[in-house]
Amino acid sequence: MATASSARFAVLAAIVGLASLACQVQLHRPKTMPSRMIEPQLDTSASRGQSAPSAMAIRLLDTQARGHIGRRVLHQQADGELVEDLVWRWSSAPDRYLDSALRLVLISRPDVRLVDDASAPALAVTLLAWQLESAGTPRLTGAIELQLTGADRVVLAEVVKESEPVSAALPGNLADASGRLLRRLAAEGITRMAASVKMAATPLNATTP
Repeated sequence: MATASSARFAVLAAIVGLASLACQVQLHRPKTMPSRMIEPQLDTSASRGQSAPSAMAIRLLDTQARGHIGRRVLHQQADGELVEDLVWRWSSAPDRYLDSALRLVLISRPDVRLVDDASAPALAVTLLAWQLESAGTPRLTGAIELQLTGADRVVLAEVVKESEPVSAALPGNLADASGRLLRRLAAEGITRMAASVKMAATPLNATTP
């Protein structure tokens, strides 16, 4: 009788031990790499420009990014596949930095006047690409699309793509390179948009004196 009880106790103890081990395995958290942040260093030293009397009024309506662009740093492989970095992240969404860069460029130009007027032409900007390219020399590549909707509902669109060389190992010079790239994208985009507006306003039969 005692032997049978001891056997049942041993079996019960084994079951409890196995259940405890199973719980530990199930609750064991996988090892993850701690996230580290990179913040683009925007040059904010540009002074406010004096708008010319004929300056074009623009309302910055919206700055956003394509859905695949988030806070994770993206790497574009040689075959074009985009892979999220396991460690490095941007300290805020890239389109927020782009919005700041656009505003800095707009207030520094004499031919453009940034206004908060619902009747002014509305500028919407979308960040189309923002990734590290590993093929050849490592580069940070960005592309934006600008759409200006006038009071007559006519839409003018421009796409700008630029890149900056970066260090192979992160973070390297990525913070400075990303800040420069954002300013280049914003400056070139506004320049092209202003040229498109002037071209659209020029009659086809106009002659240069």
